[in-house]
Amino acid sequence: MTSATTLNDAVPAPARAPRLLGLYLLLILIAAIEAFEGLSHAPMLFGDMSEIPGPGLGGAIIKAYVASHPLLALAALALATVGRLRYAIMALGALVLMNWLNYLPSVVRHGLDFGGLSAFRTPVQIIAFPLMGACAFALAARKARLGLAALLVSIPTLFDVLAMIAVGISVLLYGF
Repeated sequence: MTSATTLNDAVPAPARAPRLLGLYLLLILIAAIEAFEGLSHAPMLFGDMSEIPGPGLGGAIIKAYVASHPLLALAALALATVGRLRYAIMALGALVLMNWLNYLPSVVRHGLDFGGLSAFRTPVQIIAFPLMGACAFALAARKARLGLAALLVSIPTLFDVLAMIAVGISVLLYGF
């Protein structure tokens, strides 16, 4: 045995890069929020199916979203927990795209609403978020810029959380 071999055997394998730990924690948090939201809507599938609006293709798209939301979110949560960062990003990217598909039947039926607060929210949800989800999915599939991909896939969930907080604060201040 040479001295070079024993020197290499004595050096422990490097630990995961600390900068990735923040990405794992971010994705675990985002996936947990999405899993909670998806699981809270899942009972809709087992109740009266007339609750889900729209017959035909629009209704089928909405039902597919409601059914796939908890599955994709729990898959992202499991993948982020076991350290499969890029696959967790891809699952959350698919969830963002499914959310966009969920809005399309309403847009087709009622058009784009640009009145009041919807003037900001509608273009973001119909145009910006699907582009972010698709870009994050593509970056993760190419194993490129995973930090940017994690940020892109997290923004839609963080936007929704901040919107819920804003509604809660306005209800506290002005009543319902």
